[in-house]
Amino acid sequence: MSWRTAVGWTVGLVMLLGATACGRSDDSAAPRIGACGTPQLSWRMTVHPGKPHNTPAATLSAAHKGSKPCAFDGYPALSVYVGKGPSADSAPKRSMPVHLVLAPGHRIEIPVFYDAIGSPSGECEVSGEYDPRVDVRPPHPAAHDYGSHVQVTDTKGHPERAQVCDFHMLLGAPQLH
Repeated sequence: MSWRTAVGWTVGLVMLLGATACGRSDDSAAPRIGACGTPQLSWRMTVHPGKPHNTPAATLSAAHKGSKPCAFDGYPALSVYVGKGPSADSAPKRSMPVHLVLAPGHRIEIPVFYDAIGSPSGECEVSGEYDPRVDVRPPHPAAHDYGSHVQVTDTKGHPERAQVCDFHMLLGAPQLH
């Protein structure tokens, strides 16, 4: 092989490898999508009355009202409470990684599992008769993102009072809708 042929092959190979590398998405070169924050999300919790214990008692949903996509990586922190009194907090039902990109105008839905009926005597940790407050914080909130109030409705969109008869609520995996 002549010197010119060897140089031609080398230059061609370098150009081919360079072109291939340009097509890859290098994390440092790709624009990063910021985490979804409270200002971008509008939350709602839809209560499903009379559901058996192995099905979700409610669905927590968040609509993206921002103008740019955001990353919804993980589970939100959901809390139902009455002032400084009784409360119920959330935890993931299964510890599965969640990596979703929420586009403007789209939403996510999260099944929420908890006892909403209570014992035959009707006692609950957070009773609906006290009109408990429901708050949520997005996964990976910014330093001063304290979350927001969640609107609670029935399946027809009418206002509803939350009632949680446990200390904990379990969150299913968030899904895009």
